[in-house]
Amino acid sequence: MLPALLVIVLMPIISFAMFKFMIIPMIKAELPEPGMEPELTAEDLDISYDTSGEEYKVTFEPVVTNVKGTSQTRFVQVIFSVYSANPHLQEEVDKKTDRMKDVAISVLGNLTLADLERREMKNIVRNQLKQGFNHVLGEPLVEDISFSQFVVQ
Repeated sequence: MLPALLVIVLMPIISFAMFKFMIIPMIKAELPEPGMEPELTAEDLDISYDTSGEEYKVTFEPVVTNVKGTSQTRFVQVIFSVYSANPHLQEEVDKKTDRMKDVAISVLGNLTLADLERREMKNIVRNQLKQGFNHVLGEPLVEDISFSQFVVQ
């Protein structure tokens, strides 16, 4: 019984001491001194963005796949466009169109009828496609996806 009581009493004290004397000094050591310039800048990361506000768009041809669990009697057909502020979107998508279509077929092919009846499913599919496309492209080029057709037959 005594060890359990010691643990209950000493754990908050040990936690406080660890935080105050170990964790906070470690965090402070990593922060730059006031007035010092940070070591890493946007130019170092080669991050560029278009400040003109222009949006670039690539529209994909219809993607058709079977709905999971329907013995291949039902299918989903989707036409979508991807949007980005990057002016090189078209070239990057053209290089990896087949892999991007494969991602779209994989995401849509894993949907069941119950999934497709959910109200928020289009947003979930949109986010999964966006993550998959950005992974395939190797950088976060795709900023938005819009569906011009989303049909379950």
